[in-house]
Amino acid sequence: MREGATVTCPKCGRPGVVAVDSFRAKGREYKYWVVRHGSRRCILKRYEEPRKVPAQQRPLLSEEAFREEKAKEEKPVEEARPAGAAVESYPRELDRRAWYIVKLLSSLGALKENPTAENLSKLKSTAAQVEERLGVAVGELLKAAEDFLAAKSDTAKMRLNEAAKLLVCRTTASLLFAERKVKGLEPSAALAVAVTPAIASLEEKVRALDEKVSALESVKNLEERVRGIEERLSALPSLTESIKSLEEKVSVLSVEHLAEEVAKRLPAAAAPRQKVKGLREMVLDVLSDGKPRTREEIRKEIEKRFNATPSLSSLSGRLTELVREGLVIKEEKEGHRCYAIAEQRKASA
Repeated sequence: MREGATVTCPKCGRPGVVAVDSFRAKGREYKYWVVRHGSRRCILKRYEEPRKVPAQQRPLLSEEAFREEKAKEEKPVEEARPAGAAVESYPRELDRRAWYIVKLLSSLGALKENPTAENLSKLKSTAAQVEERLGVAVGELLKAAEDFLAAKSDTAKMRLNEAAKLLVCRTTASLLFAERKVKGLEPSAALAVAVTPAIASLEEKVRALDEKVSALESVKNLEERVRGIEERLSALPSLTESIKSLEEKVSVLSVEHLAEEVAKRLPAAAAPRQKVKGLREMVLDVLSDGKPRTREEIRKEIEKRFNATPSLSSLSGRLTELVREGLVIKEEKEGHRCYAIAEQRKASA
């Protein structure tokens, strides 16, 4: 990154100028690389001061030697040409950008053939070189590559190819706005005006294609859900046939038949239960012989006569009610509390 260079912003994708801006926070000053778009800017990363080489270690080069060293660093490695092959000459900047495109597509092909984390890391390394040295945004390509590695589907591969094609278009189109003008390759303002709308139109088509692919995947998921519901419904028994069979059975039965069926299904002990005496009547029946009894004796007598076992609390409650009404009297006999019929006790007294 160089200050003053015209690049495509890796964050928003718009052209801008690289600069270093200072920010102050808590009394300290921080510097960041930014891309300015008129009055606005996008912050990229922290600016680091270049290391200063001591005077005794810094080589003294002439201006011509310095330019040669700089050219060697930026010159891409050339492949060995077959013997006797014709040497074609192209402008230096065009040849340089074509070389990085070949490197990027080679890494991309390795990832598509063998989608592994290692090949994705190699693609990211090559893309970082393209972004740093050519000033072309590679965020969309890396995002599509990560999605392809996660999904490994034809749809993800198609999106990866579209992102790669768009990156190649941006790389070649940005040649017109390169900072250094190559001799014999002056940018044409008319060509720049013609290419920019074409790139915008291509980006719009890519977005439209992405929306169509997303809609197609939604329809596919919906079809699979509908198919699953149909399979579950087909596994259920036919409700129509069951209802029809039940209606036929009910229509055959008359009112008399229904009454007989209901009478058969009623428990046999339901009718006698209505004639069983209550606990109050049981107590009076036990004490009707005039013999005084304790609460335990009354309980045992009820179990013997009526085959019922009332709780002591319920029996105490009934005895208290009868004493309060004057039908039963309570007296102490040999240290025990006894109960007897009131009228018979009065007659015997």
